[in-house]
Amino acid sequence: MTMLDSENRYGVVSRGLHWVMAILLLVMLSTEVWFEGLEHQVREADLMVWHQTLGLIIFALVLFRALWRWLNRSRLAPPAHWATMARLGHIALYALMILMPLSGVATSLGEGDPVSFFGLMVFAPGPEIELLEEVGEDLHEVLANVLWVMIGVHVAAALVHQLWLGDRLMKRMA
Repeated sequence: MTMLDSENRYGVVSRGLHWVMAILLLVMLSTEVWFEGLEHQVREADLMVWHQTLGLIIFALVLFRALWRWLNRSRLAPPAHWATMARLGHIALYALMILMPLSGVATSLGEGDPVSFFGLMVFAPGPEIELLEEVGEDLHEVLANVLWVMIGVHVAAALVHQLWLGDRLMKRMA
């Protein structure tokens, strides 16, 4: 197993990052449902610590993943007519994965709440800033919905590659 990507297969680092982040993103996007279901059993502050921790982990992973993609450019290029759509789709996914945690941090800071990583304070609580909280919360919700759509488009594109184009893209990532 090689760490670097090749024309035939993504390397172990790219594949690992892809699948770990896919799982973390789906868990993270599902936490809104969990918050509502667990609100009577667990303190909201405890749930928020886990939500923030997971968000910060995803943020760090997406920054590392972007750097890894930039350093590891030996991948097989998509066909020319798909290249622009693939590039725009990946840019959109990366932008969403970066903006989601930033808007979440803005929401917490706007509420005057701390931002924690495994219970360790990353940003201290401060005064409430209503505009920051409202804009951050609205943006966070919109971005989450757009991310769900982009994940669907990403999966659909992978299926098109596998079933219609027959270029074995999914095998390269498995």
